[in-house]
Parts: sequence; C-alpha cells; structure tokens
Amino acid sequence: MPHIRIVEVHEADAPLRAVYDAVLSRPIPAVYRAPHGGPAGIQRAHSLDPELLRLTFAATGTFHRGEGLSWAERELIAASASRTNQCFY
Repeated sequence: MPHIRIVEVHEADAPLRAVYDAVLSRPIPAVYRAPHGGPAGIQRAHSLDPELLRLTFAATGTFHRGEGLSWAERELIAASASRTNQCFY
C-alpha cells in the first residue's frame, strides 16, 4: 500500500505552520472540523509542499464564499462531480 509522508503540526516549520494556521482559521461548519482539532487528513497529505497546500485550499475556500448556494448545496455539487469523475476520496 502506498504511503504519503505527512508533516504533523508539531513538526511543521514556520512556512508550513503558517499555512496550517490559515486553513484551521477558515470558517467552516463544525461537522467538517477534524475530531483531533488539527488540519484534516487531506490538508496534511499536502504538507510536503506548503505553497501548493496554500494555493489549493485558498482556491477551494473561495468556492464556499458568497450567498448564492448554501454550504450543503455546494457540497452536493462537489460530491456529484467527484462521483462523475470516479474520485474515491
């Protein structure tokens, strides 16, 4: 089975720690917060490239701004797109 090296919060250098702090400060529904209180697994999986992590989650964060659709409606669209693209995550 493949293994992705993950840099945890307590191991993070200053640039990665700043990105972790930014993703943790994003306003999201409580149900999406990781139970351990740190960044979600998908965010930590990007930890070897802090700049890519920052860019990726800055882009996806903008999708959830505005008043056109509710968070749940946006999630439904994302799930439908993932299913259509045969994404298993």
